[in-house]
Amino acid sequence: MPARAPRFRIRLDQVVMAAAVVALIVLIVLPLGSLFLGSVTTEQGLTLDNFHEALTGRLYLQAIANSLILGAWTGLFSVLIGLPLAWAVSRTNVPAKALITLTATLAYLSPPFLTAIAFVNLFGPNSGLINKLMRDVLGLPFLTFDIFTMKGLVLVTVLHTFPFVFLLAASALKSVDASYEEAAQILGASKWRTAFSITAPLVTPAILSGTLLAFVNSIALFGSQAIIGLPGRVVTLPTRIYALFDSPEGYGLASALSLVFILVTVAALFLQRSFLARRSFVTLSGKGSRPQLVNLGPGRWLLFGFAVLVFILAIVLPYSALIAVSFSKSWGLDFWKNLTLYNYRFILFEYDVTKRAILNSLFLATLAALLAVTIGAVIGWIELRSKIPGRKLLDYVALVPLGLPGIVMAVALIQFWLKMPIALYGTLTILLLAYTARYIPLGVRAANASLRQVDPSLEESARILGAGWGMTMREVTLPLIRPGLFAGWLLVFVPSIQELSASILLFSSSSMTLAVAVYNLYENGYTEPVAALSIINIIIIGAAIWLAHWLGGRETTRAGGLGAT
Repeated sequence: MPARAPRFRIRLDQVVMAAAVVALIVLIVLPLGSLFLGSVTTEQGLTLDNFHEALTGRLYLQAIANSLILGAWTGLFSVLIGLPLAWAVSRTNVPAKALITLTATLAYLSPPFLTAIAFVNLFGPNSGLINKLMRDVLGLPFLTFDIFTMKGLVLVTVLHTFPFVFLLAASALKSVDASYEEAAQILGASKWRTAFSITAPLVTPAILSGTLLAFVNSIALFGSQAIIGLPGRVVTLPTRIYALFDSPEGYGLASALSLVFILVTVAALFLQRSFLARRSFVTLSGKGSRPQLVNLGPGRWLLFGFAVLVFILAIVLPYSALIAVSFSKSWGLDFWKNLTLYNYRFILFEYDVTKRAILNSLFLATLAALLAVTIGAVIGWIELRSKIPGRKLLDYVALVPLGLPGIVMAVALIQFWLKMPIALYGTLTILLLAYTARYIPLGVRAANASLRQVDPSLEESARILGAGWGMTMREVTLPLIRPGLFAGWLLVFVPSIQELSASILLFSSSSMTLAVAVYNLYENGYTEPVAALSIINIIIIGAAIWLAHWLGGRETTRAGGLGAT
């Protein structure tokens, strides 16, 4: 009897990996391809007219120039704020280090468009509280500050971006081999010369990475640029792209400007890598000695005072302003005779959008985080555990959205899905696709870092003992990387729940999100209800972070117990 030919069987791991690859294609590759096609095609055929207009038109050149100016100043001031604070926490005896770290954390977590709204209430030319105090009460009009300028936009943006430099520089400073600094001091170098000649060059890659992140994020923020820039006629790329969506005729030009946006980001990354490639920042020691803290003497109080000033500007002033406005009948009148709870009653019980917006934001952020981490885990496993050809390319594709502003991702999705027979525009689904695509890099990095800490021999042992791929993942790999995946979930959830730049182009009345609801109220002049909804927004973000940390602690404990057994 002739032997039967072996039957082809589709394995579970093949299905899962194929699904992840298809997800990357649908979420990233096809929309970006449609973005390019939309920029070079018209009803008459292929054309470069959109790029010609984007690169020669006065309105668009001014928008590009303003974005570059904003990014350059923001990157510079992020270093001037973040680096001294990082050095203070890592290498000096400055007091209240926990306060400095808390300042950077809260500044990063605070939605930048809410900070912009708060500073409008404080430094608006006519009704800003601090401006009125300086001009009308103290008689010092020369100390007033117009927030609706490039300076105001840089100030608000820096308060959100300096944590990038702080966090990366602080981590680098803690890992640098301290023996170099000790050798310099033994040879007679002062502590200041040691800091500038030895320490600073060794952490240059971290500083440049933080500056690049600050630059990219600053030029991508739509909310603060619309709230502060538009009234002051400081038009940037995101706000110009948004304006082009008033009619379908502007979609092609919006696509071309979006690609210019991408080129600016790529150019910044190229310059950073070119600078680092010409220099060596490697230390010879395998393990650095514990650094000795620099005793600043009385100077530590100057540094502490600087940290307190940053804390006041980044946290105290905006939060206090939002709270005060939210309890005011009319902002600008006598505060203590003007208190009310009506704004919260209106937002919570009378404004029918609030409940829908909160539920939509929680649903989208939760599911987007789950999808981004799940796809990221599979892509990470393919790169580190498989021998599939092109696995490195998958990792690069998954990281592409890291440099894409939300409004560019929105334009790409619009260009792609408007050509499809499925009507997704204005639905929760297209918002979910935008959030997942934009934050997949965070899921990939979290999964990649966790998988690198798991010895592949543990999975190989399970397979040798007869466990299939699914059982090995469920019983061995996932329990061990669960804490890292949970951290990745939190990294995606927080920016998703406060996302505005993509949502503003993709939402409809039924898919309204919390950030869009705040922006729409602000656009319609509801100053006091906006502040109340902003406080509710911050409370929801804080509660979600607390709950996630609480659950994450339990998951970490369980994983630790599993590892011990």
